[in-house]
Amino acid sequence: MIRNLFIAFAFALILINPFNSIAAESPVDVQEVFVASETMDGDALKYPKGKAEIRLQRVELAEGGIVPLHSHPIPLLGNVEQGTIVVKRQGMEDITYTAGDSFIVGPKTPKHTMGNAKTENAIVWFAAIGAKDVPILIPAEG
Repeated sequence: MIRNLFIAFAFALILINPFNSIAAESPVDVQEVFVASETMDGDALKYPKGKAEIRLQRVELAEGGIVPLHSHPIPLLGNVEQGTIVVKRQGMEDITYTAGDSFIVGPKTPKHTMGNAKTENAIVWFAAIGAKDVPILIPAEG
């Protein structure tokens, strides 16, 4: 009888919070790394109209590597995996990001370059949720 009561009590605890016992045994660790609703310039996120498309890009910049002056028609989430990069925006202060930093650029972010600020290779991942046939990057003219 006591054994049955114990089993019933243990089962009731699992029903109250079923994830306690599962989480303790799970090899999966989910950590929220970055959440934002605006770009690094303070602009609210807006997405283009059209058929939705998700893209993920890995950009590796060797020593001295620079992405030339450009803009973005859609918001991009960037995460620096390795190294240090500098984003140079026209008419604004430069922003430096290091490994582990995340940031968002968008359509209202001034034209800018992104360059490797150190001697080791820099690796930056970019995720974009935009629309089919809308480019991620638009090179500046001239």
